[in-house]
Amino acid sequence: MCGIAGVIQTKRFNADDVAKMIACIAYRGPDEQDVAEVGPCYLGHARLAVVDPENGGQPMSNTDDTVWVVFNGEIYNHVEIRQDLQAKGYVFKSRCDTEVLVHLWREKGTAMLEDLIGMYAFCLWDKRQNRGILARDRQGIKPCYLMDVDGGLAFASEIKSILSLPGVDPVVDDIGLNLMHSFNYCPPPRTCYQGITHLEPGSYIEIDGNGTRTKKKYWTFPMGDEKAPVDEDEFEALLDDAIRMQMRFDVKGCLFLSGGVDSSVIAAHLRSNWNEDRLLAFGLDCKLEGYGEFHLAEKVAKQLDIDLQPVGYDTSIVPDNINDVLHHADQPHGDFSFFLIRKLCEEAHNAGVIVAFNGDGPDEILSGFSHNSAFFGRQTRTNFSLTDYFSQICFMPEAVRARVLQPDFKQSMDTPIELFEELLAPYRHLEPIEQVAAYESTVLSPGNNLIKTDRMGAGNSIEGRSPFMDHRISEMFARMPVSQKFANGQGKHFLKKFGLRHFDEDLMFRKKSMPTMPIGEWIKGPLKGWAYDRLSELDPSRYNVTGAIGLLEEHNSGKANHTRALRTLIMSSAWLKNLPA
Repeated sequence: MCGIAGVIQTKRFNADDVAKMIACIAYRGPDEQDVAEVGPCYLGHARLAVVDPENGGQPMSNTDDTVWVVFNGEIYNHVEIRQDLQAKGYVFKSRCDTEVLVHLWREKGTAMLEDLIGMYAFCLWDKRQNRGILARDRQGIKPCYLMDVDGGLAFASEIKSILSLPGVDPVVDDIGLNLMHSFNYCPPPRTCYQGITHLEPGSYIEIDGNGTRTKKKYWTFPMGDEKAPVDEDEFEALLDDAIRMQMRFDVKGCLFLSGGVDSSVIAAHLRSNWNEDRLLAFGLDCKLEGYGEFHLAEKVAKQLDIDLQPVGYDTSIVPDNINDVLHHADQPHGDFSFFLIRKLCEEAHNAGVIVAFNGDGPDEILSGFSHNSAFFGRQTRTNFSLTDYFSQICFMPEAVRARVLQPDFKQSMDTPIELFEELLAPYRHLEPIEQVAAYESTVLSPGNNLIKTDRMGAGNSIEGRSPFMDHRISEMFARMPVSQKFANGQGKHFLKKFGLRHFDEDLMFRKKSMPTMPIGEWIKGPLKGWAYDRLSELDPSRYNVTGAIGLLEEHNSGKANHTRALRTLIMSSAWLKNLPA
């Protein structure tokens, strides 16, 4: 976990401005921060030392100072790349993974991206060739935001960093905010700020000395490739290799363990590869019936001899943390598991942990969410109704939108289903399950699910490690036949079956649940007044405040369950109230 920021080919900004960009996100890299002027660039970096703490400062150059880079993430196969480059005569100054980038660029140019196994966003400039690239990892694990400024380009790991530039004002994008109420997040590359976008996963921008920019896609999920059945032994070997590579760090590590399929399988393989006597884990412990799974995590921990620490929480977690969650997320999300991930990261940080393993990845590509099972258990047609599916995942149905959004705000965009149709259009020739897997892997994952791990970890200087998101595993899952992904009305069938190598059937094939909190019940009781106050503070130019409060009253009376819509309204209210000055 680090932070990068900078400006390229602008006249107005200087090193002091980029230093302020980095200061905004110094928690991403508390160990050291620095800025360098490199050709037409000012490159800034905040470092969290994970590998070679003594020698990995950035911005970093090659031996003759002609190639410079600022980098956020981890190149897991840096040892193998280093050995190959050393055999070709390249000289290294450190053990850190960052240094392979400057030499690999000199060796291969943009083709270097094909060699990288890892999570990353980096900006590299070659003074000799007077050109550079800004690149993001294949699946969007690490963030990179962009804005055209002063005839050039600003980039950063977080939006607030770009907004710190003098003269760059935070202007709300009403379309992005509007979309959040339906999708639960603002689908990338759009953000809730005008002029600020994501660099798409698996993409890079090549920039030459004349200011010409060319954006290219170097990787996509192989959804349409010929299907290849996956052998369990082959998968196990690849998973262990991914974990072996991700174990390359010089700091204290841990595991976030829920007791679900994904984190339990990671626990079993991480435990056998762990380089210390004991594996420390943290698990959420909610006492309210129907929401707590700590007993499952305890079962896994006991079986594998893992030191599991309970992370309890109560109603105070939301009002006490909402401003911090939004500050680090930069945008409103209706997903309240942000609060829970933040709590886990806070506890890990307090225990001196820097690296935290997790089970992120399989649900999106293997149709593991409960809404997948609910829909596809009865759906087989290739041209299935997008309206029917969107109704399963939409957080604010059209009738509710009409009640709580002011007409001008509501009409600032077309209906959300039209964007959903656009997002699925390239995949409509695939089987229904594959179509939705493509959407959830390419839009939902980098737009919401991965944001939680990165941003809530960043706020506590925690770096997440996700073995299932090694792109080799993701490609294997993408090419897997649907019959291995979805069987007997359940998604993620292959992984559950594989998990029987370590755990019993009751654990692997139990009903799917998600790390969440009983916010719908809390706003009927202990947080009722707090929720009322938040809705009362909604911007009346965008929201029908009376209609929003009426929604809460219907929810609290039991007339309807408006939990999902109310979540987005509460987060929007707090976000708009606390926009950066």
